[in-house]
Amino acid sequence: MGIGQELSVVNVTKYYGTFKALEDIRLICRPGEFVSILGSSGSGKTTLLKVIAGFERCSDGKILLNGTDVAAVPCFKRNIGMLFQNYALFPHLTVAQNIAYPLKLRKVPKAEISSRVSKMIAMIKLTGLEDRFPRQLSGGQQQRVALARAIVYNPPLLLLDEPLGALDKNLRHDMQFEIKRITHELGMTTISVTHDQEEAFSMSDKICIISAGRVQQFDTPEHIYEKPANRFVAEFMGTTNIVPLKNAVYEKDGGQCRISGDSELTGGKCQLQVASDGIRESEKEPFFALRPEAIHLLTEGMQSKGNIFEAEITENIYLGQYVKCKAKAGTLVLNITLDVGEFRQLEGKRRVRFTFDPTDTAILYE
Repeated sequence: MGIGQELSVVNVTKYYGTFKALEDIRLICRPGEFVSILGSSGSGKTTLLKVIAGFERCSDGKILLNGTDVAAVPCFKRNIGMLFQNYALFPHLTVAQNIAYPLKLRKVPKAEISSRVSKMIAMIKLTGLEDRFPRQLSGGQQQRVALARAIVYNPPLLLLDEPLGALDKNLRHDMQFEIKRITHELGMTTISVTHDQEEAFSMSDKICIISAGRVQQFDTPEHIYEKPANRFVAEFMGTTNIVPLKNAVYEKDGGQCRISGDSELTGGKCQLQVASDGIRESEKEPFFALRPEAIHLLTEGMQSKGNIFEAEITENIYLGQYVKCKAKAGTLVLNITLDVGEFRQLEGKRRVRFTFDPTDTAILYE
């Protein structure tokens, strides 16, 4: 059984004077889950992390750790692990001494300290480097030591503040797997603040997207990418095409809803199929999100996926396994991603037909 506990943020609001930095934040992190808080600069993500940690007091709401409200508890009494972007290692202490420091503060017996530190060094794969000082370590090794120091005392919750921001791209990629491995191995509830979408996707069980101090969507990476809650999320999470739909007609069938309407993209009727949740049948002019990789070249003899449109390819960039294209359909400028095999079938043609599946879309109202 893991050491992680459930974190519930209940209707949390934070004011700085008259400025509302957080508004009615609600989210639940189950024991052992890895949750990323994702947002642009000034979105409120770091403020939320500070409120959870206890560095800032919330103006309203509750912070429940395993059912106990800790909103009024000082940060040093919350027993929460924290990993900062700059690591904050003590330069005059060795690897082993840095990791042992939180245990000494808690007056853990020496024999137990030695045992825990040895196990932690083995877990972070730094055996043999116990007596080195931070200056003698690489950036990735320093970060592992900082992570070990943050979790050696088995905190119920680990908070990460842009944990990989100081590393180069290749090392950052390796550390994504290491942090995920270690936290999952311990069953530790982890909250990570980041602005890096790839990092959030690769490490998280769930992602919380924040903008202007409000939660825009809190869901699994797959749902956030494939079924964004609103236009902000659709455009924020990777490249997408936002297409207007006119004269929308809704037909619900259990948990699914078929939507038909007129679109400039298809030059007439367009068919969508989405989950019934959140459907607003009174909205006759919604938008829909269509990811670049959901658009496929319609070749001779190929069966249509449900919607067909013609577009002129204006630009293309070869990226090895796939080709990114810009295409124009009427006044719409589209992003289309084709695999190399599809792209080679164009044979120099600039105006071609494409198709997309009605289920590979998401309906948007704002």
